[in-house]
Amino acid sequence: MKGKQERHNLIRQIVKEHKVANQEELSSLLERHGLSVAQATLSRDIRELHITKAHGEDGYCYRLQTQRPETAYSGFKTSGSILSLETSGNIAVVKTRAGHAPMVASLIDEAEFPQVMGTIAGDDTIFLALRDSVRTDTFLSSFFSVLGMPENKR
Repeated sequence: MKGKQERHNLIRQIVKEHKVANQEELSSLLERHGLSVAQATLSRDIRELHITKAHGEDGYCYRLQTQRPETAYSGFKTSGSILSLETSGNIAVVKTRAGHAPMVASLIDEAEFPQVMGTIAGDDTIFLALRDSVRTDTFLSSFFSVLGMPENKR
Protein backbone atom coordinates (compact mmCIF):
# COMPACT_ATOMS: atom_id res chain seq x y z
CA MET A 1 0.00 0.00 0.00
CA LYS A 2 1.29 3.41 -0.91
CA GLY A 3 1.60 6.18 1.66
CA LYS A 4 -0.41 9.36 1.73
CA GLN A 5 2.30 11.47 0.09
CA GLU A 6 2.71 8.99 -2.78
CA ARG A 7 -1.08 8.85 -3.20
CA HIS A 8 -1.30 12.66 -3.27
CA ASN A 9 1.48 12.83 -5.86
CA LEU A 10 -0.29 10.27 -8.01
CA ILE A 11 -3.60 12.15 -7.75
CA ARG A 12 -1.86 15.39 -8.77
CA GLN A 13 -0.28 13.64 -11.74
CA ILE A 14 -3.58 12.10 -12.85
CA VAL A 15 -5.48 15.40 -12.58
CA LYS A 16 -2.76 17.17 -14.59
CA GLU A 17 -2.64 14.53 -17.34
CA HIS A 18 -6.30 13.52 -17.66
CA LYS A 19 -9.70 15.15 -17.91
CA VAL A 20 -11.28 13.81 -14.72
CA ALA A 21 -14.95 14.68 -14.30
CA ASN A 22 -15.75 13.03 -10.95
CA GLN A 23 -14.49 10.89 -8.08
CA GLU A 24 -15.51 7.65 -9.79
CA GLU A 25 -13.25 8.44 -12.75
CA LEU A 26 -10.42 9.44 -10.45
CA SER A 27 -10.85 6.25 -8.43
CA SER A 28 -10.77 4.19 -11.64
CA LEU A 29 -7.58 5.91 -12.81
CA LEU A 30 -5.98 5.32 -9.42
CA GLU A 31 -6.89 1.62 -9.64
CA ARG A 32 -5.15 1.44 -13.05
CA HIS A 33 -2.03 2.53 -11.16
CA GLY A 34 -2.59 -0.26 -8.62
CA LEU A 35 -4.13 1.89 -5.90
CA SER A 36 -7.58 1.25 -4.46
CA VAL A 37 -8.86 4.15 -2.35
CA ALA A 38 -12.03 4.39 -0.27
CA GLN A 39 -14.47 7.14 -1.30
CA ALA A 40 -14.08 8.97 2.03
CA THR A 41 -10.28 8.96 1.69
CA LEU A 42 -10.52 10.21 -1.89
CA SER A 43 -12.86 13.04 -0.84
CA ARG A 44 -10.45 14.04 1.90
CA ASP A 45 -7.50 13.93 -0.51
CA ILE A 46 -9.33 16.15 -3.00
CA ARG A 47 -10.05 18.67 -0.26
CA GLU A 48 -6.49 18.57 1.14
CA LEU A 49 -4.99 19.01 -2.34
CA HIS A 50 -7.36 21.94 -3.02
CA ILE A 51 -8.62 20.29 -6.18
CA THR A 52 -11.68 22.04 -7.57
CA LYS A 53 -14.09 21.46 -10.41
CA ALA A 54 -13.79 23.96 -13.22
CA HIS A 55 -15.85 24.39 -16.35
CA GLY A 56 -13.90 23.65 -19.48
CA GLU A 57 -14.68 23.19 -23.17
CA ASP A 58 -16.05 19.68 -22.57
CA GLY A 59 -17.84 20.29 -19.29
CA TYR A 60 -16.65 20.20 -15.71
CA CYS A 61 -13.41 18.55 -14.66
CA TYR A 62 -11.01 18.56 -11.72
CA ARG A 63 -8.26 21.17 -11.63
CA LEU A 64 -5.31 21.68 -9.32
CA GLN A 65 -5.06 25.08 -7.73
CA THR A 66 -1.65 26.65 -7.49
CA GLN A 67 -2.54 28.52 -4.31
CA ARG A 68 -4.99 28.01 -1.49
CA PRO A 69 -8.48 28.92 -2.69
CA GLU A 70 -10.31 31.98 -1.45
CA THR A 71 -13.01 31.12 1.03
CA ALA A 72 -16.43 32.63 1.41
CA TYR A 73 -15.01 34.49 4.39
CA SER A 74 -11.76 35.75 2.83
CA GLY A 75 -12.72 39.41 3.13
CA PHE A 76 -14.24 38.91 6.56
CA LYS A 77 -12.53 40.93 9.28
CA THR A 78 -12.46 39.14 12.62
CA SER A 79 -11.31 42.12 14.66
CA GLY A 80 -14.78 43.68 14.71
CA SER A 81 -16.52 40.35 15.17
CA ILE A 82 -14.82 38.93 18.26
CA LEU A 83 -15.90 40.62 21.46
CA SER A 84 -14.02 38.48 23.99
CA LEU A 85 -12.14 35.25 24.55
CA GLU A 86 -11.89 33.44 27.88
CA THR A 87 -10.10 30.23 28.76
CA SER A 88 -10.46 27.77 31.59
CA GLY A 89 -8.37 24.62 31.57
CA ASN A 90 -8.67 23.09 28.11
CA ILE A 91 -11.76 25.09 27.15
CA ALA A 92 -11.92 28.45 25.37
CA VAL A 93 -15.08 30.45 24.82
CA VAL A 94 -15.17 33.15 22.15
CA LYS A 95 -17.98 35.71 22.25
CA THR A 96 -18.82 37.36 18.92
CA ARG A 97 -21.31 39.81 17.52
CA ALA A 98 -24.71 38.27 16.79
CA GLY A 99 -24.55 36.02 13.73
CA HIS A 100 -20.74 36.09 13.43
CA ALA A 101 -19.85 32.92 15.36
CA PRO A 102 -20.24 30.47 12.42
CA MET A 103 -17.95 32.57 10.20
CA VAL A 104 -15.31 33.05 12.89
CA ALA A 105 -15.44 29.34 13.81
CA SER A 106 -14.92 28.49 10.13
CA LEU A 107 -11.83 30.71 10.05
CA ILE A 108 -10.53 29.07 13.22
CA ASP A 109 -11.05 25.63 11.65
CA GLU A 110 -9.31 26.70 8.42
CA ALA A 111 -6.35 28.06 10.39
CA GLU A 112 -5.81 24.50 11.68
CA PHE A 113 -4.48 25.53 15.08
CA PRO A 114 -2.63 22.47 16.40
CA GLN A 115 -3.85 23.37 19.91
CA VAL A 116 -7.55 23.17 18.95
CA MET A 117 -9.26 19.78 18.84
CA GLY A 118 -12.53 21.23 17.58
CA THR A 119 -15.02 24.08 17.54
CA ILE A 120 -18.75 24.35 18.08
CA ALA A 121 -20.45 27.58 17.02
CA GLY A 122 -23.79 29.02 17.98
CA ASP A 123 -25.06 32.41 16.88
CA ASP A 124 -22.74 34.54 19.01
CA THR A 125 -20.59 32.05 20.94
CA ILE A 126 -17.88 29.59 19.93
CA PHE A 127 -16.73 26.74 22.15
CA LEU A 128 -13.18 25.53 21.51
CA ALA A 129 -11.88 22.26 22.91
CA LEU A 130 -8.14 22.65 23.44
CA ARG A 131 -5.66 19.80 23.73
CA ASP A 132 -4.58 18.87 27.25
CA SER A 133 -0.97 19.95 26.80
CA VAL A 134 -1.80 23.47 25.55
CA ARG A 135 -0.30 26.47 27.31
CA THR A 136 -3.03 29.08 27.31
CA ASP A 137 -0.70 32.06 26.82
CA THR A 138 0.94 30.43 23.79
CA PHE A 139 -2.43 29.58 22.28
CA LEU A 140 -3.83 33.08 22.82
CA SER A 141 -0.79 34.71 21.24
CA SER A 142 -1.03 32.40 18.22
CA PHE A 143 -4.81 32.84 18.02
CA PHE A 144 -4.71 36.63 17.91
CA SER A 145 -1.75 36.67 15.54
CA VAL A 146 -3.28 34.30 12.98
CA LEU A 147 -6.63 36.08 13.01
CA GLY A 148 -4.93 39.47 12.73
CA MET A 149 -6.27 40.91 15.95
CA PRO A 150 -4.87 42.93 18.82
CA GLU A 151 -4.42 40.94 22.02
CA ASN A 152 -6.73 43.19 24.03
CA LYS A 153 -9.84 41.06 23.40
CA ARG A 154 -9.31 38.90 26.50
